[in-house]
Amino acid sequence: MTKIKDGVIVNKAVKIKTYTSIEHGDLTKVTSIVLHRTDSSSANSTLAAYAKGQKTGAHFLIEKNGYIYQTANMKKTCWHVGILRPRCQIEKECNPKELKTITALIYEKGLSFGRRARNLSRHEASKKYPLRYPANSDSIGIEVVGRFSSTKKTFDKPTSQQLKSLKWLIEIVSREYQFDIKDNVYAHGAIARKKESEGAQLLQYLFSGVEQ
Repeated sequence: MTKIKDGVIVNKAVKIKTYTSIEHGDLTKVTSIVLHRTDSSSANSTLAAYAKGQKTGAHFLIEKNGYIYQTANMKKTCWHVGILRPRCQIEKECNPKELKTITALIYEKGLSFGRRARNLSRHEASKKYPLRYPANSDSIGIEVVGRFSSTKKTFDKPTSQQLKSLKWLIEIVSREYQFDIKDNVYAHGAIARKKESEGAQLLQYLFSGVEQ
């Protein structure tokens, strides 16, 4: 039986290879999981970047052969989400006052788009989940190896081994933190200002059981 001890998965299917460079303070509450793609052809480049001191990263990394690395302790915060998109606006559920606030932040004069996006992200982060999308402060990040095609505007099709490992890992994490998979697992591209297709194939498989 798989156990989680002191934030680490104890199972031969998981290689523990944690990097302090991507661990940023205590993660005291986990509400959700965010699915990422590496935009690389193997796990080696991601692991090398972590080893060189890269600050951004996720808790887990899944190689094309399905091999799982745990790259950060689950009791530690990882900077993996980035700039949040406004959930209520995207899902068309804002009340008039909140929509006005969001609109003002988006179109504030005299600021660059990047500055406006960051200001809006900070506003979103001040809300409690699930009124906003998952943030670094309350989510586990899972990276899945795969390159992005600029012509197709999507990532490599995940391998069957990756999908099998991903499903297993999500079940382990969601059971540990006692949240429902259906409503609390997200594709990175849907919640943050990243490539829109990032994580979408993974999420589709998770919910449909069909390889996309």
